[in-house]
Amino acid sequence: MIRCRYAICVTVVILIIGCRAEHQTLGPDWIVDQADVLKSEDEHALTELLSDFYDSTSVALVGVTLYSTHIEPVELYAESLYNSWQLGDPETHNGILILLLTEDRQVHIIVGDGMAQHISHQTIDSVKTRMANWFGVGEYRTGFEIGFDLLMHRARVLPWRIAYTSISEARRDSLRSKNQIISTEGVITAFEGDLVVLTDSDENKIYLVVPANAPMLSVEDAIGFTGRIMDIQPMRIQVMNLDVNLMDYY
Repeated sequence: MIRCRYAICVTVVILIIGCRAEHQTLGPDWIVDQADVLKSEDEHALTELLSDFYDSTSVALVGVTLYSTHIEPVELYAESLYNSWQLGDPETHNGILILLLTEDRQVHIIVGDGMAQHISHQTIDSVKTRMANWFGVGEYRTGFEIGFDLLMHRARVLPWRIAYTSISEARRDSLRSKNQIISTEGVITAFEGDLVVLTDSDENKIYLVVPANAPMLSVEDAIGFTGRIMDIQPMRIQVMNLDVNLMDYY
């Protein structure tokens, strides 16, 4: 499968911030307090919280503080940082990054493609507001704890492990397979509106909801994918990860 964005601490990828952030080098960690607003015991407690959450869910949630990104928009900076660190699981793309700019008084949250269907823009705006209320009075640990807790609650309600490797298997388990994750392959046989129609080697027909940033797809493309099962009859799957034109499918 193609790695789109994630996988914390597999290979340490370092982003050079350069002159826009006081010539500092920023590397991935659960908490990166570049603005130095957290006490050491607070940073340790938050790190333990995020590490334990990752161990139990595979969801990589990280917090970063900076004074400012200066001339670069916070949205672009956060997206660049997120991509450079490749947060989350490479199959399910379940990373989350919270960036606090203390000088600019901004909070920005990036969620991976696997999280986007379950953490809405409205939810993100609400979390940012709750955090900003505490950051504004200098309670940085409390602000992060509240933000982390709200996002963890959203992420924790769904499974993040691959449950099925075939469509037939998921259909046989139809009473339990909704919201589970499937990783399998097939051939694109049609397009219906925004949905990609896929048929596997057992002639199972399913409908894929493919991310907007996916590669260009065509009928007769052999693809492998990982996705979350949204509906059973007919089967509709939200794709998280996509591999196009599998050489060994046929």
